[in-house]
Amino acid sequence: MRDWKSIVETYLDSCNSVRRLSRHTIDAYRNDLGTFVARIGGANGSIAEIRDVMTKIAEDANLSPATVKRRIAAIRTFLRAVDEVLAFDTFKAWKLKLRAPKRLPRALPKQELVKLLSLGQVSAPSANDFVGTTHLCLSLIAATGMRVSELCSLTVGDVKSRTGEIRVFGKGARERMVIVANKRVRDAILRYVTSLPESTELCSPLFRNSRGRALTPQCLRLRLHSIAKRTKVGRKVTPHMLRHTAATLLLEGGVDIRFVQRLLGHASITTTQIYTHVSDVALRSALERADVMRALV
Repeated sequence: MRDWKSIVETYLDSCNSVRRLSRHTIDAYRNDLGTFVARIGGANGSIAEIRDVMTKIAEDANLSPATVKRRIAAIRTFLRAVDEVLAFDTFKAWKLKLRAPKRLPRALPKQELVKLLSLGQVSAPSANDFVGTTHLCLSLIAATGMRVSELCSLTVGDVKSRTGEIRVFGKGARERMVIVANKRVRDAILRYVTSLPESTELCSPLFRNSRGRALTPQCLRLRLHSIAKRTKVGRKVTPHMLRHTAATLLLEGGVDIRFVQRLLGHASITTTQIYTHVSDVALRSALERADVMRALV
């Protein structure tokens, strides 16, 4: 009889130490595989037993299609790591027929983004100016499309403040270089880095909270929520919406989708293509406003 709980913990340790997955990804795996362990109980884990568990997950009315897909994918990846033959035999004749509804990413209109960021407030941020630092963080996400977890993981050594180049470690520890094209944001980064104490080591967190520790995604979300209320942006705004907004505005500005894929750190261009639907909406709106045939018919 297999001790599935111990096998899962060993697998998660490997995800952390070998694959170097983010804490957020590992927590998601722990949650999804915890469901698998709970459902399979003390069973040895035959093909029929595992398929029965996955079928029950797929038929759970309390789970959204996206959650079902994610949990099945987590189980598949887990089984491939611990018993490749068992994984192959389990999935070779078992298909999940489930189609998640396509959801367009939520992006802010450009005028709302400008209102929210108030770029004048990032003109001279310093390490001790938490308001200015917050606006700089949000401006960086909007300018580069980096994930909030990636921004909070930045170290002082990851930033070439004079050229506006930032080394980012994304999902799966994939490294990429993003470029800050906006001069005002680039100058703000330079002033911020220059304001750091001379004793600051290159491995130190770039952005910190009031206790001097690395800024957390949750802390930045709360700060953004507060700013959104003060600027009276009439919707709930999250850092990920700024990432969506960056991607959408870049595509609408004519940037090649492959460059946007590289900037965002998407492993597959299929992920990036969802933003073309948002751009199509903007294209339709622009064409309807122009309507070159209006004067002819």
